[in-house]
Amino acid sequence: PPPSDQAMAHRGPFRCDCGELHDTYDESNDLLPFIDTERITCLNELNAGSCKRVFRPYSRRTAEGDGELRSDDDDPELMLYVPFTASVKLTSFVVVGEGGGSAPAHVRAYINREGIDFADAAQLAPVQEWDLQPDGTGALEYPTQRAKFQNVTSLTLHFTENHARPDDAATVIRYVGLKGIGSDMKRGIVNAVYEVRPVPEANAAKGQVEGAARMGM
Repeated sequence: PPPSDQAMAHRGPFRCDCGELHDTYDESNDLLPFIDTERITCLNELNAGSCKRVFRPYSRRTAEGDGELRSDDDDPELMLYVPFTASVKLTSFVVVGEGGGSAPAHVRAYINREGIDFADAAQLAPVQEWDLQPDGTGALEYPTQRAKFQNVTSLTLHFTENHARPDDAATVIRYVGLKGIGSDMKRGIVNAVYEVRPVPEANAAKGQVEGAARMGM
């Protein structure tokens, strides 16, 4: 039997839960301002810190010289950890890959889990996963199952394979864009300031006792 709409929303690259196909990106809901860029990490990246450079404004998604995220040449997997500065709702994402077979072909998403490695991912069920199409321009938008991506404080994207054959070629990602709604409540410790005010009743009682002592009562 043909797959249900729910199954297509879970696995398909374009179809949203609403049943519509999405192939445009709305910059007004870009979550870039809520990404804690300095804390982004990636396992199996060829060049340390290159993962941070693929998060940039959508208008620069295909800009030359802005950097790329590349896996080791003999291993296509990447484990990309993205923390946020505030709780967000993730509604969709865009991935721009390198031309040819090095573009990512599949991604699994986990939320609010720090320190996931490849061994962990083999044991954990993802919140959602997608088959990715080669996209060198950022025209394709992959919707999430929104009810599962509420109150997200961190996102881990496990790119498991690319379109190359054989599978030992490197995966190359030029841009990742996340779309959704950010919270005004920042993460971290909130320092509360308390103002100490004198209590009139207590001060009056204290004065009466002191006055009675002076009078010898």
